[in-house]
Amino acid sequence: MKCFRIFPIVFFLCLSFSCEKDDESSNLGAEAEKWASYGFSNYDFTLQISCFCIVDYTQPKRIQVRDNKVISVAGVPFEELNDSSFRTIDGFFLYIEEQRKLNPVVEEIQYDDEYGFPSYIYFDISERIADEEIGYTLTDFVPY
Repeated sequence: MKCFRIFPIVFFLCLSFSCEKDDESSNLGAEAEKWASYGFSNYDFTLQISCFCIVDYTQPKRIQVRDNKVISVAGVPFEELNDSSFRTIDGFFLYIEEQRKLNPVVEEIQYDDEYGFPSYIYFDISERIADEEIGYTLTDFVPY
């Protein structure tokens, strides 16, 4: 009998959380649509990674994208790096979607007012895991 009293509360909580996620997804959709409306396939931007990593890794790096592919990071050809942290802006939109599926305990995302791309991304997936938090700051965007 007690289960029947708890069921409406559990149902309401599940519904509330699913609505919250839908709002986040629609926000991503609106920003992604804004970004896509420009049709940029050639651009540069500066990427700074915030993590518990070596200092060199966290230094700002200029990313060059041509034909929607990262071609160089700080002047080094992308093929030589083999690092998935360096991605196109479309790649960062996909990254946000993937991270949200993991139900992070902390999520902070800011978008560029003019172009709609994510200018700041931060996720902490689990409070029980030390140093897995990671943030990305995208600045100095230049389209070609």
